[in-house]
Amino acid sequence: MNDRTEYWWVHHDSEVQPAEVGFVGGIPVHFRFIGTEGRVRAEAAELIERLPAPPVPIFKPQAAPAAQPAKPQKSGSWLWFFGILLLILVVQCSGPLFDAIK
Repeated sequence: MNDRTEYWWVHHDSEVQPAEVGFVGGIPVHFRFIGTEGRVRAEAAELIERLPAPPVPIFKPQAAPAAQPAKPQKSGSWLWFFGILLLILVVQCSGPLFDAIK
């Protein structure tokens, strides 16, 4: 026989609530309201409408993120090296350039 679980809006004791309904061979056998414990026989309720997807919790449990190994940070020493060389070049050549412009 084909056992399956579906989620339906269920009318029981003058209340309409979402429930997990257990089917055996296409016939509802029992249901359990979402967020409660214990099962109720399906004869005590009326199935109203099937829910499109199983209910999901509003607040998802947050798992601690896995610690990634620390990557060594590059200090940018080549960038500093070329920056200082460029600065020295500008300082050394700026005097003769300004003299040539005058």
